[in-house]
Amino acid sequence: MIPRIPVASVVAKGEYPLGFQQVSELLPVAGATFVGRIPESVQSVTRYAAGIPVNAEHPVEAKKLLEYLVSPEAQAVVKSTGLDPVAGH
Repeated sequence: MIPRIPVASVVAKGEYPLGFQQVSELLPVAGATFVGRIPESVQSVTRYAAGIPVNAEHPVEAKKLLEYLVSPEAQAVVKSTGLDPVAGH
């Protein structure tokens, strides 16, 4: 564990031969090569959720944004960032 420093950055500099990091944080690091995911059975998965507060200033726009983020059109971009596409949409 390397606190406050992206693991991929020290691997890219050659300080370590191998590192483990969230794919979405590893992909943008120049000089680091993503070789694959670790098995699902040993992963620590981070799930994201979204909601719109009752008193939101722009609830219609917020709903449209959330609908877009789960739309089939957005899933290729989501996947390209290293995140898993939203299932069932």
